[in-house]
Amino acid sequence: MPTRLELFKKRMENAEKLYTREISNFAEKFDALGEMTLKEIPDIDTQEYVYCFEKVNGTPQDELDNILLEICDHMDEFSKVNNIENFNRAVIIWL
Repeated sequence: MPTRLELFKKRMENAEKLYTREISNFAEKFDALGEMTLKEIPDIDTQEYVYCFEKVNGTPQDELDNILLEICDHMDEFSKVNNIENFNRAVIIWL
């Protein structure tokens, strides 16, 4: 019998692939961002997906804040258009 966490991960599998591809492609336009890593933080019946971006060359914090807002706004809209808002609620983006 699968656990609730396993069922959650299975339900989110396609959304995760779609979201990961989009955020990776979108973030390429920012010179201040380096490599992205995805960390999965499981709970009892859900999981958080943490997208971490490497900061490049001492970019000022206000520029990073603006980049984060732009990425979050884009991914919120992308999630609505692609009907993956449930996945988006489980996402954290770190710069």
